[in-house]
Amino acid sequence: MKNTIPQEICTFIQNNHVVSIACQADEQLWSASCFYAFDAVHNRLIILTSQNTQHGSLMQKHPKIAGTIAGQPCLISDIEGVQFQAIAQILPKNEQEEALAIYYRRHAYAQSMTSDVWQIRFTRIKYTSNKISFAKKLEWLS
Repeated sequence: MKNTIPQEICTFIQNNHVVSIACQADEQLWSASCFYAFDAVHNRLIILTSQNTQHGSLMQKHPKIAGTIAGQPCLISDIEGVQFQAIAQILPKNEQEEALAIYYRRHAYAQSMTSDVWQIRFTRIKYTSNKISFAKKLEWLS
């Protein structure tokens, strides 16, 4: 049986579109912000980025990454976000069509771009929200 991400976390991820990721390999650290589309069926984000970028190169060498998705609220009572651990992978050609369909539904303008297609498959998520109760936490493990 698949371990489904709780709906409260899915809703937050679906309502946003920029992920910040941190990666490392060979004693090099790098972070990047990427547009994403959420695929709740497969517990993953789909991103487009070249394997030749600094973060793309590092993720190929060491696919375990960490990241955050958060807004920019002005009030402490509006803070909401996720911290996560994940595995990053360039999708093989035979898996790209489904992933691109998900991505293009969210970011139609990207159809004119050429880039590598990646999945960021969640392994752990910690969700924090002050909207319902202060510092409410919800965790999910794959």
